[in-house]
Amino acid sequence: MESSAGKPQLKSPKSAKQLLDMYFLDARCALLETAAAFDRLERSDGGGEIFNDPRLKCLLEACDIIKNSKQNRVEKILTRLSDM
Repeated sequence: MESSAGKPQLKSPKSAKQLLDMYFLDARCALLETAAAFDRLERSDGGGEIFNDPRLKCLLEACDIIKNSKQNRVEKILTRLSDM
């Protein structure tokens, strides 16, 4: 199957439920670690100003990509983070 950009898209041999069962805890852990890092930054000295840092803005934009995009999230995030 081809994506709209003409790149081949590989289908997983596993069902969506199987993949969720397999990756849920890893994804949960990564999200919790990211939220904890944001909390630590915000609570530290200078935490109010740190959210103006372009690197942190990129990370927050990556969170928006995860939430709002339907496909190619990894490609979009890598592109955004490489534009820093």
